[in-house]
Amino acid sequence: MDATARIARFVVETHYDEIPPQAVATAKTAVLDCLGVALAGSKEASAKACADIARQEGAREEATVFGQGFKSSALHAAFANGTAAHALDFDHSFTLMGQPTAPIIPALFSLGEAMGASGRHLIEAYVAGFETTTKLVLSLRDRTEDGWHPPSTLGSFGAGVACAKLLRLDLSQIEMTLGIAASMASGLVCNFGTMSKPLHVGLGARNGVLAAKLAQSGFTANAQAIEAKVGFYEVFYPGAKPDDRPLEELGRSYELIDNGLRIKPYPCGGLTHPAIDAVLEFRAQHGITADMVESIDVAVAKHTFDRIIFRVPQNGLQGKFCMPYLLSRALIDGKLFLDAFTDAAVRDQNVLRLAERVQMRPDASLKPTASGSRPCKVTIRLRSGESYSRQVDYAKGSREFPMTPDELKEKFTACARQSISDSSIRRALEYVEHLEAMEDVGSLCQLLMGEGQVSGRSY
Repeated sequence: MDATARIARFVVETHYDEIPPQAVATAKTAVLDCLGVALAGSKEASAKACADIARQEGAREEATVFGQGFKSSALHAAFANGTAAHALDFDHSFTLMGQPTAPIIPALFSLGEAMGASGRHLIEAYVAGFETTTKLVLSLRDRTEDGWHPPSTLGSFGAGVACAKLLRLDLSQIEMTLGIAASMASGLVCNFGTMSKPLHVGLGARNGVLAAKLAQSGFTANAQAIEAKVGFYEVFYPGAKPDDRPLEELGRSYELIDNGLRIKPYPCGGLTHPAIDAVLEFRAQHGITADMVESIDVAVAKHTFDRIIFRVPQNGLQGKFCMPYLLSRALIDGKLFLDAFTDAAVRDQNVLRLAERVQMRPDASLKPTASGSRPCKVTIRLRSGESYSRQVDYAKGSREFPMTPDELKEKFTACARQSISDSSIRRALEYVEHLEAMEDVGSLCQLLMGEGQVSGRSY
């Protein structure tokens, strides 16, 4: 069976009652994390611009635009909410290719609210979309070095089949959904550090809703668009030899269990997190302050070196992809949260002076792995002559070094507080905890609309 047909068969045959409980639990963790970062991200300029377009369109009011105080069509809401979910680079990732599943939840909540979908149906559809995306990622594990941003390329497939599942499309219609989504896939890595990076997730979420709706209406596409000659695999990953085995495992093994989520404790590029962990550990264990530091050397894999590209950030967005700034800010503040990524914050002269002593360099001996290792080696040399060195393979928030349930709730609360009240936060936490019992997700979505700007605080 070809890739497109395998995926379609899996989506049709996915049923809530047959999903392992551990996968359901992880799905609810994903929902909580995504909704929290989207509420915080809704205050970013990129998300506001997308929401303003939705507001100007005056579309049918059927789906909540998170944190913006209004509703729009499922298409426009998915677009705005997807952009908000990635605006802060705070959303969870997978073991490979960053955040390829990021568009799924914004797409599902927008379409699900418009349909009056139940929590069970939403979880079922999310699992179908997550497993589809992650198995596609694993089929390309030997070709991760490219210029495409997976949340908009592979993410469009995951969001599409998730929406198709919610709409109860049949086998042929799901194949059409995948074919349509293949022609919508986009997103260039060169746009990292700009508003177009979160736009990729907004486009992926919108693509998913639109592809499924078009397929539902009878719209046609190539039924083998993923594996066809000059299809997705060949055009986006020329020369690759996709591995069939992950797709053959659809429905037999679950990546929600085997690899899970990588929740971000810091709102910046995930490739920087192992180094941030090391610096925070040195600070806590040895009481290191900025004036004690002679130099900080950061050896990283080539993949990290090629993507964390800014030496001196010119704005908050660039600060998220600037290793010297991130490590200096972490050492000075003892944390990294939303307030570290304003345009004013990245011009802090105390931080920039320390950043001049931070050097990032590629090290051929450090290689990312399919299990999600993003190794780095951090060495801090002090003016006293002392030095501390540590290699970190897995960042906090990974399966190997997970955040605790309390830390996950604290992150949601701190993020959600940027847009909604404490009472709404408490109710939203309860709804997500018992998501499978909700008859209509609309009551949860209503809480996410926003009640005006609420002053935020870090955790």
